[in-house]
Amino acid sequence: MLHLFILSFMEIKYYVILGVISGLAIVLRNRNEKDAENISKKKAVREKSRTLLLAFQKSSDFNHPISKSIVKLLEYYHVHDNVNDTLTEYQIDRIEKRLNLKLPKSYKIFLKYFGDGGDWIFCQYIDSIEKGGYLKEFDTFNQLEEDLFLEDKKIKKTSLLSLMCEDSNGGAWCWLTHENGKDNEWSLAYYKDGRLHYKVKNFTEWLKVTASNREVIREYDIEEKLGLG
Repeated sequence: MLHLFILSFMEIKYYVILGVISGLAIVLRNRNEKDAENISKKKAVREKSRTLLLAFQKSSDFNHPISKSIVKLLEYYHVHDNVNDTLTEYQIDRIEKRLNLKLPKSYKIFLKYFGDGGDWIFCQYIDSIEKGGYLKEFDTFNQLEEDLFLEDKKIKKTSLLSLMCEDSNGGAWCWLTHENGKDNEWSLAYYKDGRLHYKVKNFTEWLKVTASNREVIREYDIEEKLGLG
């Protein structure tokens, strides 16, 4: 009986060890598959950024002042989260017709060669223009006065076009579409708590700060008047 007990115990031990080894093999295989998948994804992202960069460099838009910022964004494409696909001229034209506006040339270059916004571009949200729009599409719109003020200047709320619905600080950068500059460039202002704050000359200047991996509003709110924390 003792002999049979020892033999049975050895068999159990054998199967336990075999099970552990099999389990470890499965874990290692899954890990290797996951690592291979991650490597494949990273390669795909880097290839996409390289393709976008080459297309941009060959374009007639490459001489625009916004180019340096877009190149920087493309070079670090892998650090951004959920960048939307680029838009074609046809898609942009449809958006302009829907909004009854001609978008700034700098922003259209961004849409064509980088992408239609993203969840986290360095440290900045930029919404999809196809999903965004006038501030009146937001729930807060009906709570606003017809006129907002920026540096004591009256601005109609219906003239605001959002660059993002809301950032991590609870505010949003908006274009002032009543302006009519060269190449349809508009200034941007920061909307928060029913008011407009600060003013950025154009999208080229705004993206320049973003491409430096800095949050735009914090570069302007240096005295922390908005209490962003």
